[in-house]
Amino acid sequence: MTAAKENLDTGAIVTIGVLLVVLTFVLILLVEGWFYQAQHEEYVRKVIEPRSDKLASALAEQQEALHTYRVVDPKAGTVAIPIERAMELVVREGL
Repeated sequence: MTAAKENLDTGAIVTIGVLLVVLTFVLILLVEGWFYQAQHEEYVRKVIEPRSDKLASALAEQQEALHTYRVVDPKAGTVAIPIERAMELVVREGL
């Protein structure tokens, strides 16, 4: 058994071990970079890119409802006024 221990090249074993540790670290960094790139691409695709037509039309309808006069319930006499005008009235009347 001592002959087998004497034949071991500890320098080569240490070198290979260090290289494997460095290679593992580099591989971890590459996978992490790949993940963050994929995450950024998904964010751009889902958040930053132009909105769908359905969403754009819904937003336009909401903006129109906020900024126009209209009758909400004719029987009850309920009307809606633009949000800017409503805020002015609240400030003026102290509601």
